[in-house]
Amino acid sequence: MIRRFLRTTRHGLAALAIACTTVAAAPAHAQPAAQPPDPVYPFTQVGQLLTGTVRDLTAPGMAEYLLRAGIAVNAANLARPFAGLTDPLTWTGPDAQQRQLTAAQQIFDALVHNVPFGAGLPPHPDYLPDWNHDGNFFSDVTDAVLDDDYADPGVREALFRYPCINPDGSVFYENTDGACVPGNTATGFKLGTVTKFTIVNNRGIPLIAKIWLPEGAQSSGARYPVTVMAPGATEKQIDVAMYTQSAVRKGFIGITFEEAGNGTGAGNVGDMYLPLLGVPRCQTPGACRDVQDVVRWLNAAPITPIADPGNEIGNALAGLMPRLVRQNPAYAPAGDNLVNPWIDLMDLDHVNLWGQSYGSVGVSAYPYWQDKGVGIDGQPLPRVASIVALSGFSDAPAAIPIQYQTADFDIPALGAYGITSTPNGFVDATDGPIGTKERYDILRQDKTRTAPLQFITYESGSHGDSINWPGVPRNVLSPHLSTTYAVNWFQCYGRADADDSACAALAEPLPGLSRAFATEYSPQGPAGPSYCVAIPDRATLIQAVLRPDWFQQNQTGPARYDCTPR
Repeated sequence: MIRRFLRTTRHGLAALAIACTTVAAAPAHAQPAAQPPDPVYPFTQVGQLLTGTVRDLTAPGMAEYLLRAGIAVNAANLARPFAGLTDPLTWTGPDAQQRQLTAAQQIFDALVHNVPFGAGLPPHPDYLPDWNHDGNFFSDVTDAVLDDDYADPGVREALFRYPCINPDGSVFYENTDGACVPGNTATGFKLGTVTKFTIVNNRGIPLIAKIWLPEGAQSSGARYPVTVMAPGATEKQIDVAMYTQSAVRKGFIGITFEEAGNGTGAGNVGDMYLPLLGVPRCQTPGACRDVQDVVRWLNAAPITPIADPGNEIGNALAGLMPRLVRQNPAYAPAGDNLVNPWIDLMDLDHVNLWGQSYGSVGVSAYPYWQDKGVGIDGQPLPRVASIVALSGFSDAPAAIPIQYQTADFDIPALGAYGITSTPNGFVDATDGPIGTKERYDILRQDKTRTAPLQFITYESGSHGDSINWPGVPRNVLSPHLSTTYAVNWFQCYGRADADDSACAALAEPLPGLSRAFATEYSPQGPAGPSYCVAIPDRATLIQAVLRPDWFQQNQTGPARYDCTPR
């Protein structure tokens, strides 16, 4: 504990010192100096929300890909749950009854998914692995279909390229010389390996997952820090792959998974939200439980069942969704969980969490339970090193370094309407810049805490700015900005060999930060000041609706902020 405190404090002070010495030199990524008020800005900035959409839809080949891949992926996802009915063993095999129950459960789960049959947009082609092994990494409809296929062992593993996400929304890839070049360049690219697997959670539901390994990791003899990504509701793993792949590029092992009932995996919407309001400090019980079980699995720690497969009435009375079939979360050979086969590659002292929306609620609740020393089920909980929360937030103390990211037009909830940070409020999960800033300030009131904190708001962004859905409304600058700050957070606080330049970069403003809300960084946590990374000089329409006094102040200048200027 003492070593962790000293390391955290040293990194935070180093970041601030480096940043302060570079302010006078005008960092390359500095935002323009504060400008005089612009009364028209709140209206013209709305157009920025579609710049990412326009960029996606006008990229060469994107429109055709979206049409073809969208049809193919949704058709495959519609058919997949019925595959068991076409298997002769389901009707004539020695375990036919169990197979029939499994087939019925799969169909029920698909029908009662948060989005039935996982329908939605196809994967963004910039981040698709080469699942069909044909060497084509872009706009491959077959790869898009195979991304959700966990039944065919021939597509269990694939190669992927390291993305370099540019401020204009384009994506280059790192080549073997370490340069970022366009994907159609005739050059050799660095290639990581992604592998599909499953983790059985404590409710006996298999979670589909992937492990993303850096190039050469399996033969390196090294141990790598780890990131665990939990996607938002209606999202699949691939929909937030820009984060995990960006971390792998910096030397992390990445784990992605889909929570029970989410994406295209097992479970249904009841498994996501039941027992409603039944878990302290967690608005989305399924996400909070699944995040904890995945971290336990990484550490080869026991996953203790909380559902009795022989008593579904009792499970329902306990607030759980009944099921026809449950697996045993014990490790093989006693149960159905595979012991983490990559554990020797992982630095388990440096496991880091990030999530988007629903998934972010799950990861941002982790500090509350880590502070208690046990998980939701009362069992010991492995420690994590740092967290990045993307547009979804739980009430938890500053017990772990945590970075909050939101956007000017992110979804507001009760905190934004003046109802303060309800610790178990279902409707308080996503709170936009106003409520999230309030949560950040509440964390900073406990001056005994020293875990670093950061609060970031994207300019003219939406809830979709932290999702790599093709065509989702977002500021074209946001993917570069968001992934850069998130990976720098892990580079600074989430690995044994902390990168001092990444620590310093956390205090530098990138293009695309909000001009209506300050971005803040508290490297010493609540025990120290919160420094301004970017000072606002504009108003935004969300302020006109929810905080008219702020809107008036920002419209006439100087804009409202309470962080400490550097």
